[in-house]
Amino acid sequence: MDNIFYQQSIINFVAQYACNSKSQLVTMVDDTRSTLRVDAYRVFENTLSNYQQWGVIEYSSLDSLLKSVAVNLKTTSESESFLVSQLATWWQEWYFALSMHTTTSQHNFVSVHHNIEHLTQHNKPSTRQHDLSEYVNLFTQVPIPLCNVCMHTENIIRINQRFVDVFGYTIDDIPTLNDWWLNAYPDPHYLVWVRQTWQQALSFALENDTDIQPQVYCVTCKDGSHIMMEISGRYFKHEFLAIFKDVTQHLAVEDTLRDMAFVDSLTQIANRRCFDDKLVNELELMHKKIKPLSMLLIDIDYFKQYNDNYGHIKGDECLYQIAQCIAATMNHEKDFVARFGGEEFVVLLPEADPKKALHSALQIQQAINQLVIKHEYTDIGYITLSMGIKTLHNPQTGDYTYFVDAADKALYQAKGQGRNCIVVSED
Repeated sequence: MDNIFYQQSIINFVAQYACNSKSQLVTMVDDTRSTLRVDAYRVFENTLSNYQQWGVIEYSSLDSLLKSVAVNLKTTSESESFLVSQLATWWQEWYFALSMHTTTSQHNFVSVHHNIEHLTQHNKPSTRQHDLSEYVNLFTQVPIPLCNVCMHTENIIRINQRFVDVFGYTIDDIPTLNDWWLNAYPDPHYLVWVRQTWQQALSFALENDTDIQPQVYCVTCKDGSHIMMEISGRYFKHEFLAIFKDVTQHLAVEDTLRDMAFVDSLTQIANRRCFDDKLVNELELMHKKIKPLSMLLIDIDYFKQYNDNYGHIKGDECLYQIAQCIAATMNHEKDFVARFGGEEFVVLLPEADPKKALHSALQIQQAINQLVIKHEYTDIGYITLSMGIKTLHNPQTGDYTYFVDAADKALYQAKGQGRNCIVVSED
C-alpha cells in the first residue's frame, strides 16, 4: 500500500504542534486531558479507519506510515522528531487497547477473541496480572470516554478521566448503570427508547458473539448541556466495556450539508428540489384534510434586460433582494417560498382560498414596489413582478403537473397583459 496518501493528516498534526518547544510538548504529553493527546487520537482513528477499508489491520502498517512521515518531513526539528516519536508510542498503545476491546464492525481485529481469552483465562497468574495492569493503565490513558460495567449487578466498575471530563459525572454520581440512565437521559420517554435500544444491541451481541453495535444517543451532561454520542461496546466474561465517540460536530456538519442540498445558494431560500418535495407532501395533506391549496408562480419582469445592461453581479444582487423580500412578506408559518428556476419564484399557501392567495400576491407586489430597484430599461423605471395564481379545491385534481401547469398558464397570461399584474387561474 502506498503510504503517501495517508501521510498528510499526520504532517498537518505535526505542523500544528511543532511550533511548541520540546519542553512544552512534554508537558502536554503528561497531561491526559491535553488537546495534543485528543488530536493525536483523532488522527489515529481516521488513519486506522482508512487502512481497514483496504483490509489492513496490522500495527506494522501504522508503524511504517509513521516512519515514512519521519523521512519525508522537509525540515526535521527537535519538536517534529519528538511528535512523530510520541505518535508511535501512543498509537501502539491505542492499537493494543482497541485490539482487546473492539467496538464496531470497522474495528474487527483478528486478535480480539484471543486477547480477551488471554486476559480472562491465561493459566499464568503473574502474566495475567501484568496484562490486566497494563489494560487498566491504557483504560486511564486512552483519550475517549470509557466505562466498564458488571453485567450481573449493573454496578459501574470504572470510568476513565476522559469520561469525567466530557460528561462531568464521577463514579460517585453514577455508581450503577441505572444511575447513569437517570442522569444521562432525564426525559422519561427518551429513556424508554434508550434502554430498549441498548438492550437490543446487547442481546444481539450476546446471542451472536459480536460487538455491541454503535448507536447515536443524546447524552445530558452533569452541567445540563447535551452532547451527541455514538455508543458501542464489547462484552467479555461478566462485564461490558462501553466506548463513547463524540459525533456532535459530525452530525452538525451532516445537518448543514442536508440543509445545503435544499437551499438555493444564491438567494438563500428553498430550491426547486425542496419545492418538489414540499409540494408532494402538501398534496398528500390536502387529500387528508380536504382543504384548499394555493400556489403563486412569480416572474421578475424584463430580468434579461436587467442582466444584460447592469451585469450579472447586479443581477444576482437583484435576485437575492427579491427572494428575501418575498420570504419576509410571507410570514405565516405554513407559507413556503422557493426559487423555481432562473428569475422565477414560487409560493405555496396551504389552506388558502383564491381570495387569500390574491391578498398574499398583492402584499408581495407592494413590498417589491417599495424596494424601488432601479430598472431603466422598462417603462416604469423599476423592478416589477408578474404573478399567476392557482388554487386547488378538489383533491381529485390535486396532481403535481396539473397544479404547476395551471399556475404557469396564469403567469403567462399576466405577462401577456403587459406584466406588473396578477392573474388568477380559472381552470
